[in-house]
Amino acid sequence: MKAGLIFFIAVILAVIFFSFYEDPLKVKLNGDWLEFYNRKCKQTLPVKVLEKEKDLIDVIELERILLEFRGIKFYLEIVDLPPKYAFDKPYGFIVEKIFKMKVKEVFSEKGVTIYKGDGFDIALFSKTNHDLVLLYPLPEALTSAIISCTKGEPKSLPNTLPQPKLIKSQWNMDLIILDNIINKDI
Repeated sequence: MKAGLIFFIAVILAVIFFSFYEDPLKVKLNGDWLEFYNRKCKQTLPVKVLEKEKDLIDVIELERILLEFRGIKFYLEIVDLPPKYAFDKPYGFIVEKIFKMKVKEVFSEKGVTIYKGDGFDIALFSKTNHDLVLLYPLPEALTSAIISCTKGEPKSLPNTLPQPKLIKSQWNMDLIILDNIINKDI
């Protein structure tokens, strides 16, 4: 009798968990395809990898990949901290510091936050508190496609897109020492 009750409670808890479980939008580079997807949507963009660079700034591992899609260039940036470290500031603060400009959060849902900067958009995909992925500088049409996919509605993109000013993020030791953007979980 007790085993049946325990099984019934486990099933109820599983149903409750999966009904409240969010399906975050994920992004990954798969060969010559940039994919962002969740259970309801998969958007695949044919891209050309133009350049790859890796850097280590104290404990921050940074991989920056310059991509080209339909004539526009943008970066896919993967930022990772060791497991015992975590970002200690709001993502908006970090984005403002690495781009040295004020940004406005215009969308945040299911693991994706969109910031509007000076002439371009930044998509931030947060996976855990110690790693994140950035896509930037994005034109509005590409940002709109990411937002639509987050909501489970794939969106086609126009054949021509405007090229936002191509800039790189600027990660440096001041972010760690002066701005305390990370902490160590002891």
